[in-house]
Amino acid sequence: MFQRNYKVKGEDVNDFMVMQNAAFLKYSSKLLDTFLHVNGFTGHKLNKQKVGLEKKNDVIHQYKPLLFTQHFSIALQFRDLFVTKNTMVVDIYFFDAKNVLTTTITRELFWFDYENWQTIAPPKSILKYFNQENELRKVG
Repeated sequence: MFQRNYKVKGEDVNDFMVMQNAAFLKYSSKLLDTFLHVNGFTGHKLNKQKVGLEKKNDVIHQYKPLLFTQHFSIALQFRDLFVTKNTMVVDIYFFDAKNVLTTTITRELFWFDYENWQTIAPPKSILKYFNQENELRKVG
């Protein structure tokens, strides 16, 4: 599982100091970008290949609120890699400082070719990293 730690900032919360859905989605996207970057696929490299990772159908389930200044961690887990449909499903888990699950986001991802303006199968050079994470999850 790919994981990172953060702290709830002022721009993430509403008037009641509770983290908003938009912030959960922002951190989810940030985690995916970080995962790609750590594996050598920076925004510049993806732009050079004229491909990008797009998202759709986010589903948020909140169990417990995250509050202003609270430390939290988020973890990325790959559920399904549908290469034939060119779609991947990931689960993103938010945990509070006590490692209690607070929120789950299920997100569909697909690769998009910006040159031909169409959905494509994941580039093989990138897909291997998603497969590695998926295999690690099955073993662990």
